[in-house]
Amino acid sequence: MRNIRRTAACAAAASAISLAGAVVTAPPAFAGSGHSISFSNNGWFVVNACYKWKGSQTSDSCDSRKKINDTWRVEIPEDATGVELGVTVLAQVGGGNITPQITDLNRNYCYELSGTTGDPKITEKQC
Repeated sequence: MRNIRRTAACAAAASAISLAGAVVTAPPAFAGSGHSISFSNNGWFVVNACYKWKGSQTSDSCDSRKKINDTWRVEIPEDATGVELGVTVLAQVGGGNITPQITDLNRNYCYELSGTTGDPKITEKQC
């Protein structure tokens, strides 16, 4: 009886150690690259920013209806090979696309939006 208890205890301990190791070493499903794209809207308009990740399993997404003084950031997926970025000013009159071109996903990007709906500007800033 004592041998059975000891065998059962050893098996339980080995199983727990094995499971703990699996939990610690399992990678996340969609890891971030450690790099991001950030925006600060100082313009007199509302803006949408959409991200289509090329070569990535991460779903495309949008940050919508960002108004004056809003700030936001999106993490660049680790497996992304490119991004189709769309930044559009929303307005009844005027507006339009003020999309920056991003070619290197191995660094951070920080942008400031400024101006008015008739004359929107996007400026890359130091992160």
